[in-house]
Amino acid sequence: MTKARIPKVLLLSHDCDLVLYQTFKALNDNGKAEITIVAPDEAVLPVDSMKRVAMPAIKSKFTLKAICKLRHVIKALRPDIIFAVSTSALSTAIQATRCMRHAPAIVGYRGTQARVHPFDPTYRMALLNKRVAHIVCETPDICQYLSGYIPAEKLSGRPKPFMRQWVQNAMAHPVAIGKEGDQIKIIYIGITKGRPHKGLPILLKAAEILADEGLKISLTVVGDAEPHDIQSAPQDIVTFTGNRPDAMHYLPGADVFALPSLRDASPRVIREAQACGVPCVVSDIPGARDLITTGNDPGGILVPPGDAQAMAQAIKDIALDPEVRARMSAAALRNIDDNYAMADYVEYFDNLFRKIAGQSGRWKNN
Repeated sequence: MTKARIPKVLLLSHDCDLVLYQTFKALNDNGKAEITIVAPDEAVLPVDSMKRVAMPAIKSKFTLKAICKLRHVIKALRPDIIFAVSTSALSTAIQATRCMRHAPAIVGYRGTQARVHPFDPTYRMALLNKRVAHIVCETPDICQYLSGYIPAEKLSGRPKPFMRQWVQNAMAHPVAIGKEGDQIKIIYIGITKGRPHKGLPILLKAAEILADEGLKISLTVVGDAEPHDIQSAPQDIVTFTGNRPDAMHYLPGADVFALPSLRDASPRVIREAQACGVPCVVSDIPGARDLITTGNDPGGILVPPGDAQAMAQAIKDIALDPEVRARMSAAALRNIDDNYAMADYVEYFDNLFRKIAGQSGRWKNN
């Protein structure tokens, strides 16, 4: 009996996205695909069953040394697919396969809501290039936006998975936040310094609104913040920790996680909070809105972006009602278990790669 063929995939990366890495490792270890990682020597990657080929760092959309090295690797390994995890990697793959007979199919990844500029020629070197076979989008909102520039049949995706076991250490060793006697303990995790779109002043205002109502509250902000935000925040209710390697450990002690972003991609921290059973109050923006359940089984509340009053009310509605908080905590955990399973993500890539490899000239001509 002839052994079923599996796709040969080059994972072109300049750093280590652990979720994608574990996904591709599962594909490789389970015989769903033959994965080779192509990454710079300085990229920190776990040593395991996947093959690895070193290449020069991809420093821009046109790094000649990286393009030449990748072209050599393609000729040697004859992959069916190149999966490029960034715009620069995507451009490198396109340049490396120019005028190549039976070139591998090129698949890109898009995890951001950043605007597309169709008249910028650099976009024709990557995202909008006609030789890109498919774009994997992290959220439905990204797919919908890109469909204005790229044929819909070239777009698909699902949010990255998250497993409760990834927060086990945080749950076992939580960091205490707030003060004894606080009625509401709020947590925010994220770097806001130099990132006004993260909307931290909105959350600081919401905290002040709650304090002005006579509630005993505390807000813990984990991550570097702008000096003026630190100086203007009421010191008696807001604590800034700066960047912390144990940031997740601050989640279990919170009543509510708040995300006041005006725009964002698909914030991993929302999944981290839900995996810790912490209800979320999140701006109703593309990317973030897809990550929490609402309706009949809410794991959190969506609020209009930029509305501090609405955010304050949502936080209060959750934190001051133990029954609501417990119900939302359970819903958040179910959301992680039901909608962010690693097995589903692996199956998605398995089906996608088999479909694309079956359509590729290299598979047909090998």
